[in-house]
Amino acid sequence: MLLDQQTGVRVYQFIVDRLDDRRREQYPDGRESYEDDWSAAHDLEKSYAEAVQAQDPDTAERLLQELMSMAAPWRNHPHHPDNDTDSGRQPGDAVPGARR
Repeated sequence: MLLDQQTGVRVYQFIVDRLDDRRREQYPDGRESYEDDWSAAHDLEKSYAEAVQAQDPDTAERLLQELMSMAAPWRNHPHHPDNDTDSGRQPGDAVPGARR
């Protein structure tokens, strides 16, 4: 994966989307777990962005790996970052509102 801002945002957003799914499944329970995991993902993504901005590839790589570890439970999900194409989209994904 590229060590750029978009990579961090893409992995972070994937994690947040899955956490939202989990929160809905566990409602009304699971709020504290959701908040803890969301905060951890947010802090990692922010630190990753700072490392990229500071041109510190070693730190950025380590932080990206931590984000990917958070995403690991959903490895088989079709939108997992490891399953994305270079464009960040899945092959065959429809663009909302696009005509066919």
